[in-house]
Amino acid sequence: MERRQLEYFLAVVDHGGFTAAASALHVAQPSLSHSIKVLERELGAELFHRLPRSVRLTAAGTALIDFARRALREMETGRAAVREVTGLMAGRLDLVTLPTLALDPLAEVIGRFRARHPQVRVRLSQPESEDDVRAAVRTGQAELGFSGVTSPSDDELETVPIGEQELVIAMPPGSVPSPDGRMTVDELLARDVVTGFEGTLVRDLLRAEAERRGVELNVVVEVGHRESALHLVVAGAGCAVLPRPLARLAELEGAVLCSVEPVLNRRLYLFRRPGRLSPAAQAFQGMLGYPDS
Repeated sequence: MERRQLEYFLAVVDHGGFTAAASALHVAQPSLSHSIKVLERELGAELFHRLPRSVRLTAAGTALIDFARRALREMETGRAAVREVTGLMAGRLDLVTLPTLALDPLAEVIGRFRARHPQVRVRLSQPESEDDVRAAVRTGQAELGFSGVTSPSDDELETVPIGEQELVIAMPPGSVPSPDGRMTVDELLARDVVTGFEGTLVRDLLRAEAERRGVELNVVVEVGHRESALHLVVAGAGCAVLPRPLARLAELEGAVLCSVEPVLNRRLYLFRRPGRLSPAAQAFQGMLGYPDS
């Protein structure tokens, strides 16, 4: 198998068809289709069901996806290692993170990284699910992943704690906070709450606190993106528990912030596959204060 064949295969997977894949890669569709057919012939199996207006992966195609992503990742790491030896720092660094961590702490680190290594292009994807963050690293779609988890355990990935992020309460404009600027969890649970869907960290945390007290969590709006909670709070829909960096943006629009009593923190973690990192990923991890061992 050649690198180009794997790139073409993944492009068809990611773009949902031969035409869209060819357009994204800026190649002629007949050339891409021929390359896929050659790959199928070499493997002795069809990778796609060709439908009138789309394609669908066969079982063989599904089995190839993770291998293809890992193979391309290893090729890129090898190329980067050679560039490192020759004094070049170029290429691409693929990161994946929960959206709130893109604001803090990653934005500042990415800025410093780009200033030091301007030839490296950074690609940052931001799924909402922590499981999706880990899956992206596990399959090779990203080299480093960032998330907040309550009990980091993944036999396929190495986990590095990189700090904590305080969670605070954002209330609609005009709300009157307590004199000490704090709100107990009991008081919070008595309010209208804007939060994420089941399975998101803050939602699960609040549900656990409610169950511990034998009360119902009063969720008035569920959101798929944490940033949406910010705007809903400012619009008066309810209050939300947000990471402090994101809550500060709501405060600029008039939201009232207060700390949680007792303080709620979520730990932040870096995820990576075992083995050698690319030079770019090594440098980025080092800027977080955790040089590659």
